[in-house]
Amino acid sequence: MRRPRTLQAEPFSSTDLGELRIVCPGCGHAVPVLDEAHCVTCGASLEAALGASRGPPPSLPPRRLTRAQRAAVLRPLRHTHHAWGTFFLLAGVVMLPVALGFVWPLLLLSSIFMGMGLLFRRSAWPAQVRREQKRRLQALVWGLPAAAEITKVERQVVPGLEAGRLVQLDYVFTVHGRRIAGSQPSPHASDLQRHPRERVWAVYVAESPEVSALWPPGP
Repeated sequence: MRRPRTLQAEPFSSTDLGELRIVCPGCGHAVPVLDEAHCVTCGASLEAALGASRGPPPSLPPRRLTRAQRAAVLRPLRHTHHAWGTFFLLAGVVMLPVALGFVWPLLLLSSIFMGMGLLFRRSAWPAQVRREQKRRLQALVWGLPAAAEITKVERQVVPGLEAGRLVQLDYVFTVHGRRIAGSQPSPHASDLQRHPRERVWAVYVAESPEVSALWPPGP
């Protein structure tokens, strides 16, 4: 005779109000996570369950990232503008040898296309954003692991305007007794389900702990 399956509660769940809940290892109830990290039903400690919810820690550096993980970090701020800029730039480059060899009037048009392409690409992917993304990538590859906690989840109202900013995640971690705050955008819809006080992993550059990122870089 087949035995009925027992339903196991998910380690994390959420209410309609977006409240983070975790299954208490003592009583088995899904209870909200408070600052004291104790079960409101039986009083058992939730620290072990919260620590286990982080998942496996990051491996030692240097780490190998997949192409998709790198693309999730290094991406233009406005993807459409960057694509149009690439199109105009390539069109100008293709017309340049034709203009120099056969049709001189095309030289002006080629210069205009290349100028528009460079302008579109720079506005879509500013140098400051590229530097920030490269620093985050450096932390993902060479950073040291640290236990972190989500402090704020900011959902973008119109995420299509800026690629890679579907949600903004703020987090904190401790390095040698010093509390470090970090923030990063995420293009992954799964990060919309995150909640404040959720335990996660972060990686940081040893020489500059302010350069950090959440681990893993993508689902």
